Amino acid sequence: MASLLAILSGGAVTGALMASAINDPNSSSAGRIAAVVPQVDPRTLSGPAYANAAPGTCLTWSIDAADRVASFDTVDCAEPHRFEVAGRIDLSEVPGFGGDTPLPDSGDLAPVGTDRCLPLISRYAGGREVDPQGRFTGLVVPPSEEGWDKGDRSVLCGIAAAELDGRSALSTGTFAEADQHRRWDPGTCLGFTAEGLPGAPVPCSDDHSIEIVADVDVTGTFPEGPVPPDPRQQSELTADACREAGIAYLGDPETLRRTTLISTLVNPISEVSWRTGSRTVNCGLMRAAEPGPFAVLRGSARQGVLIDGNTPVAPTTTEIPPPGQQPGGDTGATTDTGQGTVAVPVPGGAP
Repeated sequence: MASLLAILSGGAVTGALMASAINDPNSSSAGRIAAVVPQVDPRTLSGPAYANAAPGTCLTWSIDAADRVASFDTVDCAEPHRFEVAGRIDLSEVPGFGGDTPLPDSGDLAPVGTDRCLPLISRYAGGREVDPQGRFTGLVVPPSEEGWDKGDRSVLCGIAAAELDGRSALSTGTFAEADQHRRWDPGTCLGFTAEGLPGAPVPCSDDHSIEIVADVDVTGTFPEGPVPPDPRQQSELTADACREAGIAYLGDPETLRRTTLISTLVNPISEVSWRTGSRTVNCGLMRAAEPGPFAVLRGSARQGVLIDGNTPVAPTTTEIPPPGQQPGGDTGATTDTGQGTVAVPVPGGAP
């Protein structure tokens, strides 16, 4: 599942740099196929929900305290679910999976996902592709070990929502009509991955990297065309709207100033999501740090946030200074976000 690269600190585009961070192609976990259901041991999957799943079926499951599947059920796609079936793949027709072959693991199934499942998803969704930087991933779900031993060589191929850390997420509606761009509800706090980068939602009382403050519709703000503005431009074009969103979320400009956080674009729209109609982004509160790349926040900014364990000390000026120094010296231009003059890293500049 997707991972985050290092985020350069400072600047109006601090949030936008998350865009270049999603789906690091050099990451061992990058890619748009999960070979088995995240958090689910496929050997536990059995019963009518799996056996009767057909294209267009939506399935869900719950996880118990021991990270085991507690249920695996069919639901209406309008309800929250974890998997939408695009079709079945008969592994008996795939070299290496016939006869007495043991139940395949995720490594065995990865080529099946890439070579057979992703094209099947595209056909199922009327030609729609899975956004490599979006909130969905292709998913291959094998049968239970019991089913495999009895000769079932079919695997389910479909689409699932996933968190930034790869954990299974809930979605509603069908993939063909879904907004693929990754965003979260206002008031959501994003935790950290093991690498110290933005991760799955956590309670705001826990350590977190970003607090989401608003959705912003960029229709009319971003110029229409076959591709969206680049991440830096997206951050610049949304700077005023995100600052106003931060003020509205906290109540007034002075409260925002006293947090010493910046309210910025969280995740720019990718080319695939743009082509499939995404026009809404998140703004969020965060602060860059050295070595960071994100300062550790604890508590909601609405109720008193700690930054790296300390109560923020607001500057005596009326502007918030840059939240961290731009690494690499003068590798970028400068811009005034209305929250202080900050360095804008040049894409490809020295980190």
